[in-house]
Amino acid sequence: MRRMDFIEQHWESVLDYLVTTGEFRLADFPYSTDEEAKVLTVLGDMEASGFLEGTTGGELVWKAGPKVTKLMNLSEERLERLS
Repeated sequence: MRRMDFIEQHWESVLDYLVTTGEFRLADFPYSTDEEAKVLTVLGDMEASGFLEGTTGGELVWKAGPKVTKLMNLSEERLERLS
């Protein structure tokens, strides 16, 4: 897979999860084990840019960052939390 296709695919997946739930786990992504480092790089870039906020405590869970919240007009009432 071309690198840009990989990045675009995962940006789209992230945005889909955020619109629905406001957060997601790394395990929610369909990727092969050899792609995990690439996925984490994409998520790290999104976090550094303000699109995502990572959680602390070792769990690989991210939520909408300030840019996504503003651009997508997300509110707590619209989101379905992970169980």
